[in-house]
Amino acid sequence: EAGRALHLLAPMLLARGRSEEGMACFQMALDYKINTLGNDHISIARTRRHMGHQHQSLGQYDDAIKCYEEALRVERLQDEFDYKKVVLTLNSLGMVYGMTKDHGKSIDCYWQSLAIEKAKLGEDHIQVAETLNSLGIVYGMMKNYSKAVECYIESLNIKIKRLGPLHPVVADINLNLGQVHNKRGDRESALASYHEALRILKARHGDDHIEVARVLHFIGVVLSEMGDLVDAVRCYEECLRIRRAALGESHRDVARTQHNLGLVYYESGHYERSLQCFEETYEIGKKKFGKKNEKVADTLHSMGLVHQKLGQFQESLDCYNSALKIRRSLLGEENLEVASTLHNMGDVHYMTGSLEEAMECYRGAYKIRHSRLGTKHVDVAATRNNMGVVYMKRSENEKAMECFTMALKIRERKLGKDHEKCSDTLHNMGLVYKNLKKYGEAIDAYEGALAARKLRLGDNDMKVADTLYNMAIVYANTGRYGSALQRYKEALRVYREAGMSDDHPSVVNTLQWIKWAQRKLVKTTKKGEHLQDVFLD
Repeated sequence: EAGRALHLLAPMLLARGRSEEGMACFQMALDYKINTLGNDHISIARTRRHMGHQHQSLGQYDDAIKCYEEALRVERLQDEFDYKKVVLTLNSLGMVYGMTKDHGKSIDCYWQSLAIEKAKLGEDHIQVAETLNSLGIVYGMMKNYSKAVECYIESLNIKIKRLGPLHPVVADINLNLGQVHNKRGDRESALASYHEALRILKARHGDDHIEVARVLHFIGVVLSEMGDLVDAVRCYEECLRIRRAALGESHRDVARTQHNLGLVYYESGHYERSLQCFEETYEIGKKKFGKKNEKVADTLHSMGLVHQKLGQFQESLDCYNSALKIRRSLLGEENLEVASTLHNMGDVHYMTGSLEEAMECYRGAYKIRHSRLGTKHVDVAATRNNMGVVYMKRSENEKAMECFTMALKIRERKLGKDHEKCSDTLHNMGLVYKNLKKYGEAIDAYEGALAARKLRLGDNDMKVADTLYNMAIVYANTGRYGSALQRYKEALRVYREAGMSDDHPSVVNTLQWIKWAQRKLVKTTKKGEHLQDVFLD
């Protein structure tokens, strides 16, 4: 009786915030019960389970696991098997294992629970759907997205049958399903799930409900990843309108959507609008979190990107430096976000001609990325490529070629030989070979770059013109004036297709080289030299 009274007193103390006294009461109750009833009485399991709940709420997960496991042991010993209590404990144990990232044990607990529920309650009971949903969450955390989708769909079908197609819980599962589809790269299925959730929430709550805004935010994320920037802007702006009305101008969710909207404006080339979004996000972040916050650093980094695009290089460096200081302070010197900022600072220093500062930043970024990501990651290739560009600018061609070779090897393996990034590195290698007067290798590199760029970007992209122009220079240097003339003319056509007038410096320069190549071609033909090359071209 004393143990029972103490067990009842403990939750009252906990409800009043007196957690230490509450847990002390539970422990005293447990001691009384063990002394009078023994270790295996069902009453022991009940107290253990309650203690587990409290440890879990306090973040004391190891203690919670011990309580739940002991409760489960006792519950399974009973002659009269109370499946409801066993299921309750298994689900609690599965949740804590999930919180501690012990996913294998979490999955095992939920599957045990599911088997009991299906046997006792039937295949389509609402509790079966809840456990399936929990399994979907854990499989998602494990990145086993196919199993997560299976569990969510089975849960969804049960809940639609039991609760109806417009129940809020059905919307919640569609949201979970959408997130998993997006993580596995199935954007169309993600959009379908999100739109179904949106339809349900609008039907139940109206167009301006805060939950509607949450789904619009998720849809905006998927649309931006798909490159549908116009519709992404529309979703984010509608989400922003609802969140501002419901939460106020300075809420963190308003800042989150505004930051994403800024990213979409950036990707679509609307840099002034993008900067405005980031500046407003920055002001909210400072008020909510203070200046030394990771989210504030993210916004400063994004502002640096926009200033860089606008050619406002000092402002860009100021933003990057502020972001770098915060990231180093909060995340440590070796964090990948630190490397990202250093890499971008290197780009700005290169653009302003500060090659030593650029190389210092790239080396810092490369050191972190190489250490954290290994030798086969595309971010390592990106920094290595840019280091090669600086070496090339400093006429250190052998070091530049070493960097480009490593970058190309990674990019071809990870992205495929026809990727635009591979074409960029091949083009750079062509420039180095040209500088080293290895003209055959230069042409090979340019041909590879040209094929990839035409495939990925089309025949009329400026990068195509750039490669054609540089190929023409190499052909001219080797006396193959027919080939040079052909490439100059192709480059000129692209410039004009891009809308450049005849007084544009690129057009003027190319026209001059065309005239030069034509003169050389006439002289060479008259002398009878290189006739085979002329005819072939």
